[in-house]
Amino acid sequence: MLHLPLKISPLVRESLTMNKPVLALESTVITHGLPYPQNFDTMQALEAEAWPEGVVPATIAIIKGKCCVGLEKQDKEYLTELFRSGNQAELTKISIRDIPQALVQGLSGGTTVSATMLLAYEAGIRVFATGGIGGVHRGWQDSFDISSDIDALAKIPVVVVCAGSKAILDIEATLEALESRSVPLIGWQTKEYPTFYSRASGIEIPQVSSAQEIADIFRLMQSCKALQTGLLVANPIPSEYEIPFCEIELTSSKL
Repeated sequence: MLHLPLKISPLVRESLTMNKPVLALESTVITHGLPYPQNFDTMQALEAEAWPEGVVPATIAIIKGKCCVGLEKQDKEYLTELFRSGNQAELTKISIRDIPQALVQGLSGGTTVSATMLLAYEAGIRVFATGGIGGVHRGWQDSFDISSDIDALAKIPVVVVCAGSKAILDIEATLEALESRSVPLIGWQTKEYPTFYSRASGIEIPQVSSAQEIADIFRLMQSCKALQTGLLVANPIPSEYEIPFCEIELTSSKL
């Protein structure tokens, strides 16, 4: 079976070879999610969270047609210069379906949840942390607007830790779509599904209380081919930073 060509940073490659923990991070928050220079400050802060835990961070992006797993100094300098010079429009938002075109045409851009999942899996990384997953949008009955993140979670066996679904989504429809595709959903020390900015949603989910439980669940999933999907772990935003769900819902319902 052929695999995607990857440019794995030496540090990430060494860590994988030595079976050390590596954490995948997506890059659309850098290229399309936040303004400059806060985007690069955020990237640095996210990577800095991993090191004290003995984990090697691997920010994933596509740079000049190369699938970069673990951004190196020159990759970050290239991205920074595009923003500094006002040429950030050259960066593409790359979903899983866009990867072949990006490689053939030598494009650069941030990888979404679905694209990051695939590239992480191809590199041998099995845990990926992100902010919020995409899902089923409100009014989907008319627009059929459903994120490719849903199908990626159904097909790619990676643990995805997130703060829930983005608040603008149809949360109930998103969770139903995951259930119909047999994607396990568990709450990290919570029985309520979080909604990105908020710890609440009013929807109950199964709870786990230890990282060992998550590892054991995923290991069992890997042992049976019929269970080899992604594992979605909902980790709520800290209470001191959350926006109450009623406020988020009122705003989102007007969009």
